[in-house]
Amino acid sequence: MSSRNSTLTQSCNCYKVASLTETILDTNQTSTLEDRYVLGEQLGWGQFGVIRTCSDKLTGEVLACKSIAKERLVTQDDVRSVKLEIEIMTRLSGHPNVVDIKAVYEEEDYVHLVMELCAGGELFHRLEKHGRFSESEAQALFSHLMQVVMYCHDKGIVHRDLKPENILLATRASSSPIKLADFGLATYIEPGQSLHGTVGSPFYIAPEVLTGGYNQAADVWSAGVILYILLSGMPPFWGKTKSRIFEAVRAADLRFPSEPWDRISASAKDLISGMLCTDPAKRLTAAQVLDHSWIKDCWQVNEEPNEHDSVQLDLAVVNQVVWNSLPQFPQCQALHSLAQVP
Repeated sequence: MSSRNSTLTQSCNCYKVASLTETILDTNQTSTLEDRYVLGEQLGWGQFGVIRTCSDKLTGEVLACKSIAKERLVTQDDVRSVKLEIEIMTRLSGHPNVVDIKAVYEEEDYVHLVMELCAGGELFHRLEKHGRFSESEAQALFSHLMQVVMYCHDKGIVHRDLKPENILLATRASSSPIKLADFGLATYIEPGQSLHGTVGSPFYIAPEVLTGGYNQAADVWSAGVILYILLSGMPPFWGKTKSRIFEAVRAADLRFPSEPWDRISASAKDLISGMLCTDPAKRLTAAQVLDHSWIKDCWQVNEEPNEHDSVQLDLAVVNQVVWNSLPQFPQCQALHSLAQVP
């Protein structure tokens, strides 16, 4: 992986300060963040550092800078995780629905990741503000999400933490394109390989992740949960604590309560059922999701007005647990505009 990492860090403009002798990243190019960018206001923080705006001195473009404090990279696994995140973001950069990484700078105390800034913020906050989506709104957004999920899978990458907090909106427009972010838990997977270890976020984690080996199908499960939430404003498997959520996920008793599902098309419910199949081998693949009639023929579904004011996420309960990732893997490892609800 070291030769691949070296090639990729070069291709994403990876630099180190000239005086640095021991480095995390493999690069011979020397420069400093301040040579090119001016740091601005803080947007949020994570397990390893802070996220701020930054301005390109040459173009005036406003970007985001994630500054990782090297002192917080306690173990070799922490270091490998940061290197892998940079590598995977570089490999995926250029896809219209992935947050672009512009440059990486390593200094004595920090590694800085300069990325595009998504002015629309998180999909989670759009849901929080407006409630559930109409089917046509959800279809436009969700088809783009599944295209980038399939792109990841085709490149042998599994995201492992798909959720509305990690889906950013490029602009503030209601029809904004989405950008997939936070590849801090993403990893490579070979055909036929099984991954192990409890990774993800409670509402969105697939049952097989909790019980044993898993593969790319876990991403499809998480995306199915996202679609359920987009259309109903509520998660399909509920609990007030992480342990209760995990119990509900393992039971996987998928239901479509009459409110609001009686007003949502049978095609949408069929797609969600196929994505939330408990057997990963029988679960729809990302390609099969994109080939589903609800994605391809969404203009034929029955539309109901989106009752933004009356159908809202039950955030008083959701926010007690949705920000808490699993103990083994800190959630806040990527670009995250943290306007968190107390």
